[in-house]
Amino acid sequence: MKKTKLNIPFNEYFLHYIWKTKQIDIRNLMTTDGKKIEILHFGHHNEDSGPDFLNAIVKIEDTVWAGNVEIHVLSSDWEKHNHHRDDAYHNVILHVVYYHDKNIPQIKYPVPCLELQNKIPKILIQRFENLLKSKKWIPCGDLISSIENEVFDIWKHGLIVEKLQQKEPHLRSLLQKFTFDWETCFYILLARYFGGKVNDSPFESLANRIPIEIIRKNISDSLAIQAIFFGQAGMLELPLEDQYYLTLKEMYSFLKQKYNLQPMKNVVWKYSKLRPLNFPTVRIAQFTSLKNLGSSMFSSLMEVSTIEEMYTILQAKPDDYWNTHYRFGPSSPYINKNIKHDFMNILIINAFLPLAFIFAELYGMNEKKEWIFTILENIHPEKNKIISQWHNLTKTAHSALDSQALLHLYNHYCQNNKCLSCKIGHKILCKTTSSPK
Repeated sequence: MKKTKLNIPFNEYFLHYIWKTKQIDIRNLMTTDGKKIEILHFGHHNEDSGPDFLNAIVKIEDTVWAGNVEIHVLSSDWEKHNHHRDDAYHNVILHVVYYHDKNIPQIKYPVPCLELQNKIPKILIQRFENLLKSKKWIPCGDLISSIENEVFDIWKHGLIVEKLQQKEPHLRSLLQKFTFDWETCFYILLARYFGGKVNDSPFESLANRIPIEIIRKNISDSLAIQAIFFGQAGMLELPLEDQYYLTLKEMYSFLKQKYNLQPMKNVVWKYSKLRPLNFPTVRIAQFTSLKNLGSSMFSSLMEVSTIEEMYTILQAKPDDYWNTHYRFGPSSPYINKNIKHDFMNILIINAFLPLAFIFAELYGMNEKKEWIFTILENIHPEKNKIISQWHNLTKTAHSALDSQALLHLYNHYCQNNKCLSCKIGHKILCKTTSSPK
């Protein structure tokens, strides 16, 4: 048995990729015990527990075998992973390894072993090693400009679906909590994203403390709605001589008793390092002035055709007090605090569309999924450091469909070195190599 120590610059997931994409020299294949082998079908990649590839077909000498394939870097990994004690591996017909360092214990029958050490193109290994060692903003930073934009254009819809599906567990849990009351779920989500990254949790907690039924009962009284929200946020407990503030405080005192409300602690709200327009006081003022707050907002958004109609539904005009204030008390120069389209886009992308996607999935509405892509195509792309970096690498976002896909690509693939699962990474790895036929 071989004893030579090898410096192997990859793990078994690279070998999964090699096998899945058939990037091996299939000429004159031999098992480690000298038998001729042909790969008739590589099998289907299994991402759950059990053997790595299912339902493969191989021909060893004159016998055709159908079953599963297990892949390791070293053949000794079979024992290291305790496969010899696991019945799920008793129907493995081929053990594929990069380096055969040990014969594995026989189970019901000897498992043939195929070593790939001299069957993988060296350029492929070198390219993958370069990606892993890259110090660039993304691993393929020096190479991505050579990849046609069509690769991303074809994949971006899939990236959007992945991004939406990532939010499914949380959203389904929310739906179950509120017995699939879509309006209440959207109300909670909308509140969360009104809080931004800094105050998302307090804002969600605030919405949870104010049942949507209370909003509906007071929908015709805007001051009552403001009093309920600011009071529940713990913001009406200051000794201020401000007429607007005192009016809200008095109203809240009555409504708190009427609905048996329990306010939050004011200290949970964060102001530090926030732009004044993002202060929680301003965002609560905007939220309480949403034209359709408490009505069928989710249903209304689901029924429109254009982004302009969505903007109309999400209109908010806070009390005039807030045009000269960022917090209760001291005044500031006049600035209109109506919600702008850029902020509406954040709400649509993060609160509405993920919930709309689940709705479309649950009710088999494929046309609504296409509608989600259309809406994203009609929203301006985000402007942030990540999108600017993509632009520097010749990947320009022309719409929110592009920018959202690029954000997911960076956060989910590039940041985690998932080049083997990335369609751009695949193109880079295979650009100058193809497996011999």
